[in-house]
Amino acid sequence: MNWTVTFYAAILFFLLTPGVLLSLPPKGGKFTVAGVHALVFVLIFHFTHKMVWQVSMGMGMPMPVRKESLTEGATTQKN
Repeated sequence: MNWTVTFYAAILFFLLTPGVLLSLPPKGGKFTVAGVHALVFVLIFHFTHKMVWQVSMGMGMPMPVRKESLTEGATTQKN
């Protein structure tokens, strides 16, 4: 993992803490609410962490350069 994905996980964890954005189920017990929020966190993280990682790899990283040989694909002529 890289730092961007780590910060993404921390922010997602904070936002999905019961009572910050939502509280599911509304009248559930402490452990039920925590379990549902853990399940919501793991589902969102599972389906989005690769996208966040790919976006972070494109930030500030030079694009790979393909070096081609001068003789690659060229036909040689014999006298």
